Amino acid sequence: MCLPKHRVLALTDGVVAIAMTLLVLDIDVPDGLRGQALVDALDDVRGQVATFLLSAVVIALFWRAHHAVLRDAEWINGTLFWCNVAFLALVSLMPFPTRVLADYGHQPLGPGLYGAVIGAAALVLYVMAVCIARGSGRRDPFPPFPVQAFVFLLSVGIAQFSPMGAVYSWLASVPLALLAHRHAARTSRAARH
Repeated sequence: MCLPKHRVLALTDGVVAIAMTLLVLDIDVPDGLRGQALVDALDDVRGQVATFLLSAVVIALFWRAHHAVLRDAEWINGTLFWCNVAFLALVSLMPFPTRVLADYGHQPLGPGLYGAVIGAAALVLYVMAVCIARGSGRRDPFPPFPVQAFVFLLSVGIAQFSPMGAVYSWLASVPLALLAHRHAARTSRAARH
């Protein structure tokens, strides 16, 4: 059974929108506060706002990457369908590890759980890209290695020794991803010549 790509993209758009909305619902300031009590309450939710912003950006990047991955697919076969279901399940789960990170970022569980969910979602997205590349019949090389998945999954182990070290390790995914894409582009140009 194959599905048209536009139906899967529409479902993904809906799940992403709901996941981003659920992120903000965890940020709560009590009613009726004034003066210093309000300032203190806003100070208390600063960490939640920071993790909300982090996860909103991560979900937006996943949404963009998902659309890019499916660009070359015309139909969604059974394998891609189930990979997409796994990807959407991980995206819709993201408000939970975001809350855990906000509340327990100083303990191994906070960054460990967050890193596991983000890393698994990036890995599933890579599997989808490989399935599409393999099914296209083109001679293009496989998509670039998913360094984001590697960095976030590696951070799960780092969190056991240093929760803040795990959080800071996520920054490495940006330059490593740029290097991986640059290498993939160079390899693709060399394969064409």
